[in-house]
Amino acid sequence: MTKLRAKAGAFFRAHTPERVQSIFRRIRSRCAAVQRVRLRNQQEDRVLNALLAWLFPPFIVCLAELNQYVQLSSFLTFCQNRPSVLLFDVLMAYLLYTILILLTNRIWLAAAAEGLTYMIFSVVELFKYSTNGNHFKLTDLTLAPNVKNLTSFAYIKITVPLVMYVTIFFLVLAVIFYQNPAFTKPWRKRMIPAAGCVIAYFGVFCVPGISQTVYGLFDVDTSAAENAFSTNEKFSNNSMLAFLLETTTEKLGNLLREPEDYTEEAVSGALTAEEIPASGDVQPNVLVIMSESFADFRRLNGLNLQTDAYDAFDAVAAESRVLNVAVPTFASYTVRTEFELIYGLPVRSLMDSITPQKEITVEYPSSMVSYYNALGYETAYVHPFVRTFYDRDSIYARYGFDRMLFMEDLTVPVQEYGNGYISDETLTDQLIELVKTTDAPLYIHTTTMQNHQPYSWIEGKTELEVYLEGVRASGAALRRLTQALAESGEPTVLLFIGDHFPSMRAEGNIYNELGINSSNCAVLYEQPALIWSNYALNDAELPQETVSAFYLSPLILKLTGQPVDRFYGTVLGQMQSNPVYTTIFLEPEERSRTLDLLTYDRITGENYSGTRPVPKQEEAPFFPFFNSEE
Repeated sequence: MTKLRAKAGAFFRAHTPERVQSIFRRIRSRCAAVQRVRLRNQQEDRVLNALLAWLFPPFIVCLAELNQYVQLSSFLTFCQNRPSVLLFDVLMAYLLYTILILLTNRIWLAAAAEGLTYMIFSVVELFKYSTNGNHFKLTDLTLAPNVKNLTSFAYIKITVPLVMYVTIFFLVLAVIFYQNPAFTKPWRKRMIPAAGCVIAYFGVFCVPGISQTVYGLFDVDTSAAENAFSTNEKFSNNSMLAFLLETTTEKLGNLLREPEDYTEEAVSGALTAEEIPASGDVQPNVLVIMSESFADFRRLNGLNLQTDAYDAFDAVAAESRVLNVAVPTFASYTVRTEFELIYGLPVRSLMDSITPQKEITVEYPSSMVSYYNALGYETAYVHPFVRTFYDRDSIYARYGFDRMLFMEDLTVPVQEYGNGYISDETLTDQLIELVKTTDAPLYIHTTTMQNHQPYSWIEGKTELEVYLEGVRASGAALRRLTQALAESGEPTVLLFIGDHFPSMRAEGNIYNELGINSSNCAVLYEQPALIWSNYALNDAELPQETVSAFYLSPLILKLTGQPVDRFYGTVLGQMQSNPVYTTIFLEPEERSRTLDLLTYDRITGENYSGTRPVPKQEEAPFFPFFNSEE
């Protein structure tokens, strides 16, 4: 190594101008001088160094919590009301700090690693809650690759308290580095203690028996967080650091696991429905429009909303079959509702994953896309946003869409709405063009973008008022689309549904003003779904009661007289016994063995149930179950 450094130095001197060498010599000289001072401080200021070293964990806990509380009075109130939880945070910080010291053999480096982690989490929590009124969880880190896109949604405001707290952290870290508290032990003496601390730390939130005991000892709130509001209430009881650990424990306890009786025979036995052949000669175009953040605020008690923003929507509804539908998410995680519509399967059966599409391990998953492909349809996915968001470009490519159009792929003139997103008017133009230029019957899933947060681009108007302007524009685009489809002469069925109620900023949040909490928030998980067509449908079997969103796609098959295989026939059969299979409306123990088994099989199992649709002609060959590996 010494010879290598000597050679590198000789090469540097031979090929580097003297002026540059002089700069580097001065830098090395300064660094050496600082290091000498650090070594002297390490030897002479032992008491100060000990205080700096071992008071760092409670310091960073308090600073990180104070940063997301913003106000000192709010943090002190939490300390007074929940001292045991604060003690838990400090002890866990000490344990993590000890692990980092043992691994790095440098106190300043351990302080930097723990401190930066805590402060980053605190800043993310501050911005996320300010943006949409929902708290940060460690599971949100799965969205880290999309951080550039996420910041375009976020309400990021650099405030005096934020600058002050971050400055204090870096000043303390600089002092610790300069004072250089000593910890120098050989690796052989650190290995066993480090392993023990790692086991203890992760055991606290990874091992159920230990977790329950420790959380109970420190009075950490472990109540089930079944919706966004109960999650926020848990945050109020635990604050940020304990909340992050406890919700991670909750998630680990709810990981998707293979059903105990999962076999090909069990899956075949669960398919109790008979195949239903096609009942008509028409293969209509099927357009599914999932409208970003579209919701009917007139449904909320106490709002007394007087607006004409829904007039165009009501006009289309008057020509449509209107269903009341339970969606699996509120305010965010659009892909949950999108998954249910594309797969005809419940997110609940995937333990309410925030990114259910990432649970797919089947190489060629069976979905409504592959189903319509097998029926001879052309299939398309249209989403006027960045293709990499939620990894749609890579994951959805496996679904079998013939065409995938993202914002850079649109073939019509693009117009932006006032908030900078591509308008629903543009989407209408794109859908009309696809219908006109495609000879085969067409299945399209469209996820719009126009009405995504933030709702602050019109000065002098509240968030709700700005949001309703977007609803008005979306309704007008929908009305123009149905009129164009009515005139096209091509039989077409259109399903329109909002993915979730919009997220609103924490400050002045309309949901808080209406007194909505975990006990009365179910209305925020219900959406009107419109089924519009330009020809007669057999809608005698349409449900009158509320049903979950995943039933809509197989319902469209039945309404339009398309063949329904045993799989989707079985799913529709579950609508009788489990019309709503969405977590917010159910107790944890209420499970459907059939839906859970079939979902597991199609998404992350062996895809034993992967089928092709029943052929229209009886003399045509019948395609039995086939494994996706064939």
